[in-house]
Amino acid sequence: MECEPRWGIELGACEIGRVKIHFIGIPSAGKTTLAAALSERLGSPYHSLDGLAFVDEQWTLRSPGERDAMLVVILEEPSFVTEGGFLGWTDPLLAEADLIVWLDPPLWTLVLRHVRRFARHPMWLPSLLLFQILSYTRPAGAGPAKDNANQTRRGIEGALIPWRDKVVRVRRPVLADEILAYIRASD
Repeated sequence: MECEPRWGIELGACEIGRVKIHFIGIPSAGKTTLAAALSERLGSPYHSLDGLAFVDEQWTLRSPGERDAMLVVILEEPSFVTEGGFLGWTDPLLAEADLIVWLDPPLWTLVLRHVRRFARHPMWLPSLLLFQILSYTRPAGAGPAKDNANQTRRGIEGALIPWRDKVVRVRRPVLADEILAYIRASD
C-alpha cells in the first residue's frame, strides 16, 4: 500500500498522527470509547471535554473563563483527539479539527447502551433514559441539558454546518481501525 502522508506517525504502510480529530454526539453515542481507542492508536493526546465543562462528578459547571483557557491549551497541541457533545464554546475546536466524527447511531442503540451503562443505578435510569430520548428527538434549542439547550441531535446537525466539509456522520457502530482507514484514504 502506497501513501503520501501529510501527518507524522507510522502506522502500517501509511504515516498518520499529526491530526486533530473531534468526536461529537449525544450521550451513549460511543464518543469516549472510540476517541480513547483512536488516541491510543495514533499516539495523540486524548481529551474528554467533560473535564473542561464540569469541575466534579455532580456536573457542576466550570467558569467559562477557566474552561476557555483549558481549551486554548488543547488547541495549541500539534495533534489531539477530543470528544464531547458540547456546542457553542467548542467552535474554536471544531474550526481547528482536521476531522469531525459525528457519532449518530439510531435511538434504539443509544437506549440499549444507556441501560447497560446505568443498570447499576436503577433509581436513576428512568430520568437518564428520558434525558437520552429528549436529546435524540427534540429540535435544536429544546434539549434537556442544563448547560446548553442545543445539545440535541438536531442541534448538533445545525452546529456542524459551517464545518460540513470535514464532518463524517457515522450511523452505525464503528471501530478505531475504520476511522484510521478513513484517514488514510483521505490523504
